[in-house]
Amino acid sequence: MIAKQMKYMLLVALTAMVASCHTTKNIVGSDYDEHPENKQPVLERPAWPNYDLHDDRSFAAFSHVQTAPKGVGTYLKDENGSWNHGRTTIYRCKDATYVCYDWDVPDYQDWWFFRENSGAAIIDADTGDRYVVQSHEHFPLDQCFWIYGHKNETIRLITRYPPLPLSVKHIRLYSPTSESRRWMSGEGSLTIVYNLDDLRPNAMKQETEKPKKQGRIIR
Repeated sequence: MIAKQMKYMLLVALTAMVASCHTTKNIVGSDYDEHPENKQPVLERPAWPNYDLHDDRSFAAFSHVQTAPKGVGTYLKDENGSWNHGRTTIYRCKDATYVCYDWDVPDYQDWWFFRENSGAAIIDADTGDRYVVQSHEHFPLDQCFWIYGHKNETIRLITRYPPLPLSVKHIRLYSPTSESRRWMSGEGSLTIVYNLDDLRPNAMKQETEKPKKQGRIIR
């Protein structure tokens, strides 16, 4: 009787172990990500009705925007060799694709302005298909806007795109040309090709948790 009970307990333990491994595998290698957190910011001042790109007093102003941990994400390189993007993480969700740009606000300046243009796109590098931006969550498209109150923090801005088919493996991010102003040339940009999975949050987490490589100790 005792032997039968021990066999039964062993079988239950093995079953639980297999289930646990299977669940972990599904989480780590999932085809889809959870929707990124993106809280509603506070609108401190709406844009003027006669918004003017060349008059920054006419820009809308926001505070209490979504923040992110420092150092997460990848700086994307444009094909011309420049680095014009914030640290980027891409969430491949069933309902949409979310591109997160993280920007570090220095401790000496507590206000910055940003702009995201309609016509921005995720390009399937293998087929040339373009998935065009649908919205800049909580913020306007095609207008500059101020963000205040995040000195020495990392703020996160999130744009929403159509869902990417699972066949999409390699991508480029495209920003169209737009009207220019001082220190903003208006030129468009196109990144080099990236493996989509390398930009997803699980890859970012694994990179953060990866133990630092230890070199030889030479005496």
